[in-house]
Amino acid sequence: REDDIGSDRQLPIVALVCNLSPSSSSSNALLSHSEVETLYHEFGHGVHSLLSRCSFQHLSGTRAAMDFVETPSHFFETFARDPSFLSRILARHYMTGEPMSELRAQHLKQSHNDFRSVEVQTQIVHSRFDQALFGENPCSPALGGSSTTDVFERLHGEAGVPFAVGTHWHSRFGHLVSYGAGYYGYLYAQVFAADIWSSCMSANINSTSSSSSLREGGTKIWKEMLIHGGGKDPKKMLKVVLGRDPSVEPFFEGISER
Repeated sequence: REDDIGSDRQLPIVALVCNLSPSSSSSNALLSHSEVETLYHEFGHGVHSLLSRCSFQHLSGTRAAMDFVETPSHFFETFARDPSFLSRILARHYMTGEPMSELRAQHLKQSHNDFRSVEVQTQIVHSRFDQALFGENPCSPALGGSSTTDVFERLHGEAGVPFAVGTHWHSRFGHLVSYGAGYYGYLYAQVFAADIWSSCMSANINSTSSSSSLREGGTKIWKEMLIHGGGKDPKKMLKVVLGRDPSVEPFFEGISER
């Protein structure tokens, strides 16, 4: 299509190819809550690409800084466990259409924080291991270094995360290849997403009388962040969306919330 300045612009086409629970002869496809979270996470990547309007194709959508690109996906994932969104919009019984009760939606949100601190510590272990693999000291006995399994075990010990001796789970961790020393960005982006949710969505989504504020927050996220893809400095985008520098406090508050 032609844009506002008369130049041709190719609009993005995005497909989410998912491996979710299938339907059966006796039932519709019923997703677990974990699958719904995954779907909304990937939907966040899709929206990031669909709403991007850049001058250069290689900077559009998810072609963004590695330690920022997961921010939209983690942000959209939050909808799938927000009690107000679940009970008022998303979760309904597939036969009766009855919405999920607010109490059950609240319990579902609280269950997300079960062992959440251990999960965060594990993510830190994975991030440090990723950087060790691509660091200056080789993870190879043949080159005078420790084996990858020894390094993985040591990092678990330093973080206080249990390690199953005799296993090598990291050998099937595909993100170690695709991220290449940038896996820390996955957890890093959760901090940004929590801050954006707290600042632009949290209070408004729980109120039936603040639809205009909710739209205003969503529009700001779209126009000041998603639309730029990777064509603008993430720190500058976050500062405009938040009205300040990012803070880690909403992330930690989310972990401790019960």
